[in-house]
Amino acid sequence: MKKSLCILGLILFSVQSHANQYALSDDSSSVKHAYLQQGTQEIGIQGSLDLDYVDDYLLDLNTSYGYFVRDKWEIGGELDLTISDNAQNYQIGAFTEYNFTNTSLWVPYLGVGAQYAYSDINDNSDSAFNFQVSAGMKYFLHPQIALAAEVNYNLATEDIYADGDGEAKDDKTQFLIGTRFYF
Repeated sequence: MKKSLCILGLILFSVQSHANQYALSDDSSSVKHAYLQQGTQEIGIQGSLDLDYVDDYLLDLNTSYGYFVRDKWEIGGELDLTISDNAQNYQIGAFTEYNFTNTSLWVPYLGVGAQYAYSDINDNSDSAFNFQVSAGMKYFLHPQIALAAEVNYNLATEDIYADGDGEAKDDKTQFLIGTRFYF
């Protein structure tokens, strides 16, 4: 995880001056956040890779589509998967997210979601409902493109998540890195 944070930091700081030319408004005193206004659509792709997992790897991939129903407030759907040699988890659900815009390229956000999940861990399958809370930060490279880092906590009605030893449990905390596209 330390490598991922270092790489994200280098990417963010190396593109900051390039991004500033796109994000400043005509009067150069504030950042345009027109892309987080009512009517905007967002496609998100984010994930994580754990190479220290008991199966040698654990891949989390989260995809989302959202629509801003009000300025800064998004509602949408998501499709997530988690895979390793002995664990698979698939989720489909809905989320809402509130973005705290300001005068910088950094936009913090909070979100909640609910999903239906199917899981198969060590040949034991189960399904459950999952509830999620998240907090994150977006960094806008361009008015239509942002890098995102998020931490979320998930709590399910059954043991559908694999822990570091490959055993099933009912909750997990994730750190995800990805990108968001606006149109």
